[in-house]
Amino acid sequence: MSKTKKQNKFRIKPAARHILTIGKDLIKDSDTALLELVKNSYDADAKSVRITFATSEGSKTPGIMITVADDGHGMEYKTVTEVWMVPSTAYKSEQKISEGGRPLQGRKGIGRYAASILGDELQLETTRNKETTTLSLDWRDFEREKYLEDVEVEIDRKKTGADSGTTIEIVGDNHRLTEWGEPQIRRFITELRRLVSPIAEKEISSDFKIRLSFIDFPVAGYENLEQDIEPLPVLEFFDYRISGIVSVTGKARLIFENGTEGVPPEPVNIDIHLEEGAQRCGPLKVDFKIYDRDTESIENLITKIFKKASAKDKSIEKLSKTDTRALLNEISGIAVYRGGFRIRPHGDPGYDWMELDRTRVQRPGVRVGSERVSGYIEIAAEEVSHLEEKANRDGLKENLYFEGLVQTARRILLEAEIRRYGFKQKTGKDRSKKNIGDKLDNLFDFSDVRNSIDKALEKRNVPKKDRQKVLTLMDEKVQESNRVIEDVKQIIAIYQGQATLGKIVKVVLHEGRNPLSYFQNQIPEMEKWADELKKNFTQKLLDQFLERLAGVKRQTESLVRLFGKISPLAAKRRSVPSTIKLKKELEDMTSVFAFDIKEKNVEVVIECDDKISISAWKDDFSQAFINLIDNSLYWLTVGDQKKREITMSASAKAGIVRITYKDNGPGIEEKFIRDQLIFEPGFTTRPNGTGLGLAIAGEAMERSGGKLGAVYSESGAHFEIELPEAKEKSHETANRRG
Repeated sequence: MSKTKKQNKFRIKPAARHILTIGKDLIKDSDTALLELVKNSYDADAKSVRITFATSEGSKTPGIMITVADDGHGMEYKTVTEVWMVPSTAYKSEQKISEGGRPLQGRKGIGRYAASILGDELQLETTRNKETTTLSLDWRDFEREKYLEDVEVEIDRKKTGADSGTTIEIVGDNHRLTEWGEPQIRRFITELRRLVSPIAEKEISSDFKIRLSFIDFPVAGYENLEQDIEPLPVLEFFDYRISGIVSVTGKARLIFENGTEGVPPEPVNIDIHLEEGAQRCGPLKVDFKIYDRDTESIENLITKIFKKASAKDKSIEKLSKTDTRALLNEISGIAVYRGGFRIRPHGDPGYDWMELDRTRVQRPGVRVGSERVSGYIEIAAEEVSHLEEKANRDGLKENLYFEGLVQTARRILLEAEIRRYGFKQKTGKDRSKKNIGDKLDNLFDFSDVRNSIDKALEKRNVPKKDRQKVLTLMDEKVQESNRVIEDVKQIIAIYQGQATLGKIVKVVLHEGRNPLSYFQNQIPEMEKWADELKKNFTQKLLDQFLERLAGVKRQTESLVRLFGKISPLAAKRRSVPSTIKLKKELEDMTSVFAFDIKEKNVEVVIECDDKISISAWKDDFSQAFINLIDNSLYWLTVGDQKKREITMSASAKAGIVRITYKDNGPGIEEKFIRDQLIFEPGFTTRPNGTGLGLAIAGEAMERSGGKLGAVYSESGAHFEIELPEAKEKSHETANRRG
């Protein structure tokens, strides 16, 4: 074996401006840079930190001076030289917990370099064990020098006997001063108020105080302001609320509260199922409050706030509607906290990281947008949750664990949304009705108006003959309108069929892929053999050709059967009710989902006499059962049952066929069945569901003269369907037609 020539070795030599790259070039704004310094004070076990804004007229660079001073444990000389001076140090990520037991906030080892965005000069003075270490640097040196090792930083130490603590003084030019105008200061104060979690295990705000000072500052309203930073108000009141904990295995133990007086809290215990490869992100603590922002709800909220506040201060005035909406705007959004501190920008008003506004557009009657929710999520440390912050402090990395967080939060909020929707339906606050057919039937129901007109005309002494003419004209108009309504109902039925067809697109694509692939591969071969047969006929070549032709026939028949099963759903116009052999139709609807049934290991049992027939529209029957089976196949993968089953059984008695449909999934909550919510358009407990399936199924059964109902069961979903039994044709009729 020949010896490999030893290669020359080199060491990476960081450019001096590398420090600026991980500092001001990486951090997006001045707010973030200052918040990093505040977090460092917290990590130093400080009880208080003071941020001071002043002008720097006495320094080398006239402009702004920002000072961040805390009473923490400070740093000794060795820590400054071997940790503070080392970019991307692993010190905090290895330490994890501060000396005082606080979870350390800074893990990247670069947050302190963000100070370069605030000014050109920095002076650090830190005291520990009665020894004070000072450090001075000019960020511009990192642009002047070529390599990092060429930049010299002054560091001194001496015994002073001073108390422990750290002060960082940053000086910037006039350009930096002008950046801190009134809007920027107001925004920074809001960021400070949002910094600390209102649902942290430990009340951080009680043992970590933030004070903001302005000394002769040239901004109106902030010239010489002293202000203790209080967290954003957590409104005690709400329209709806869901809060609780989620375990590492996804078991959520929650409480749903309705802000309406007299409505008791409701426990909500669910197992959260993740989809699309998302990963669980450790234990969570959640608190979501929902605010209905219609006029009535705003007025109720104003009254509650005023009643509470005026009990303490009789001179207080009621908030206006404008002020109340502004308050809701200020606290809107779902914030994410770790170790008690917010991870920006999650929770910023308008930062819709859960895409609530998009889902609300799809189902406005049920879902709530980001401006209607004020929420908090407390996540665990990175090593537990695997939720990592981006190096530029611009939120969490969007990995599979982040997707798990999004899905978990959406699932919890959905539980509140569907209960809110149910309450609105039950109390009449939502004007929608279950059945669109009922809406259309009531549209031209003028019976009360007709009687009122007749009585009014009679009082005016209009002869009965003339009154009857008026009423007859009215009746004719109603009949004409009713004919239009029937046409509309037919069109709606067609559209509902096509909506159901959309649910089985995956089935069609999968079942149709094999035949199409066969055609694509075999037809070129058959064309080649056909050419050869023309030139030189042989029996062997003919047999091959006929064998492949038989294969084409089989695949074609497979496609024909598939499209035959689903074609009623795509009908452009309604057929007439027909006699349907029930068992065969149930088998056909099941076979449409053959791929999913096999893939999800579901056993389907059909118990039905071959002789039972029903009278129904075939497309209505298909719609109902495709939606039922589709729902079952989803929920059977969510539950933890070892054996997955769907059972359909039927019996006929007194001209009525009763079909029992069951699965052994997680089932349906009793209150949703009792209140008939599951048949309301838009109601669904599926995270990405449309809420149309059971509504369509119920209406389809009604159009065929039947009905679909749900029965509560502790062992899964249970539906009962009734349809008219098909009447047998008499021998005389059969012979006459023969």
